[in-house]
Amino acid sequence: MTDIDKRLLIDTVTIQKTTGEKDGWGKVILESPVTLRTVRFDRQYQVKGTKNNRKESKPSTLFVYPKYCPIVLDKTFENAIIKDGEREYRVTSVVPVSYPHKQKVFCYEVECI
Repeated sequence: MTDIDKRLLIDTVTIQKTTGEKDGWGKVILESPVTLRTVRFDRQYQVKGTKNNRKESKPSTLFVYPKYCPIVLDKTFENAIIKDGEREYRVTSVVPVSYPHKQKVFCYEVECI
């Protein structure tokens, strides 16, 4: 695998993990936000159906390269909130991508909607 050029990593987002606890109104409590710089956030916007039977979704992918953004992402980040300044996204899964012949993580693909 080749290294990625840092000039392609132009996005900055914040991510907030859930604590697993709920407040008095039943709303999930979030931890303090962590800023992720020099990442790649590929946003998508899909519309299915027409007029009255219209469904919109935003399946997007966040690419985090530990070489440029030193953070370890794992299953505890599922259901976390990602903010890119305009919209909020919820993390559905975290997929670590490893080097072919090493046990070292090349990047994390964070799938969110």
